[in-house]
Amino acid sequence: MDIRKNISPLVVLLFCLLSACVGTGGAKADGVSEKKREQTEKKKAGLIRSVSPLYGTYVTQGESQRIVAELGAEVDSVVLSIGGSRVTALDTAGYVYATDGKHPTGRIVYRITAYRDGDSDSRTGEFTILAAKAPILYGHKVLRQYPHNADSYTQGLLWHNGSLYESTGLEGRSSVRRVELATGRPVVTKKLDDNLFGEGLALLDGKLYQLTWQNNKAFVYDLETFDKVGEFDYSGEGWGLTTDGKHLYMSDGSEKIYVLDPETFRRIRTIEVYTDQSKVAYVNEMEWIKGEIWANVYMTDTIIRIDPQTGAVTGAIDMSGLLSEADVTPATDVLNGIAYDARTGRIFVTGKNWNKLFEISVHPK
Repeated sequence: MDIRKNISPLVVLLFCLLSACVGTGGAKADGVSEKKREQTEKKKAGLIRSVSPLYGTYVTQGESQRIVAELGAEVDSVVLSIGGSRVTALDTAGYVYATDGKHPTGRIVYRITAYRDGDSDSRTGEFTILAAKAPILYGHKVLRQYPHNADSYTQGLLWHNGSLYESTGLEGRSSVRRVELATGRPVVTKKLDDNLFGEGLALLDGKLYQLTWQNNKAFVYDLETFDKVGEFDYSGEGWGLTTDGKHLYMSDGSEKIYVLDPETFRRIRTIEVYTDQSKVAYVNEMEWIKGEIWANVYMTDTIIRIDPQTGAVTGAIDMSGLLSEADVTPATDVLNGIAYDARTGRIFVTGKNWNKLFEISVHPK
């Protein structure tokens, strides 16, 4: 009799029984652990029932909004944070968020966190600050018109020392150029690589800053030579660009304008553009004029005037009717491009693939 033939099945049987016991114990332990976790989560979730206000609540500059939490259990403390920063301990009366006429417009996102016995429960909410006043409506008057290169897909425009400077877009056709006002002829042109799509343009401290649309690149050129002297990376899309003489202001096609450090391209703060009714998206080419930001609204014949401190839209300029039917071709695209001559007060506007550039004045309707 070979004892090995009898031992092997016994060993296998014992191994299986031991494995089953271990497995059963593990499942039981896991079940207890899962039940405990569910109880802990239920305990935490019960600390706050609801918060208000929620999305869809609007507050006008100068008004106040009370932020409150309905608790579901006794708690040790409740904390309110706004924009990621702790504001105050919250009691049953809530917290009154007060604004004035200079409060920035846009979304206010808050978080309420309740604590008890080492557990916590958080809820978020938001409300939106609208401009205190409706924008003043303006019309325009054409004072003079000049030739404009109809092959220029205008993305950025500015005036400096007797010349226009222009950024053009489209892959394979993008450039930055110095343009003669009287003829519309490019005097100096620097072409971008064919894979780049040029966008907004600004002049600061003797350097031209040019955005690209979806390439996440900004280029810096010497004003006189057009030699590239710098380059920055940034996230998101690049649309319009302007400057107050110290910082850069960049739009991305939304209602947001980012204030940038020109040395690093770091975002310093965000402006959200709102009227007394709603946000204004598609903010495009921009120009700094007498302490305001004037901006094209993409796909419209409207230029809006923005308070750069608050984001409130103070005015809306109707620019319809600039081009005659005889000037419109299949290539003619939307209004885009604002330049300001600070010395004389002249304002110039044009559009993508327009054959004319206009000097205008504006007046309340």
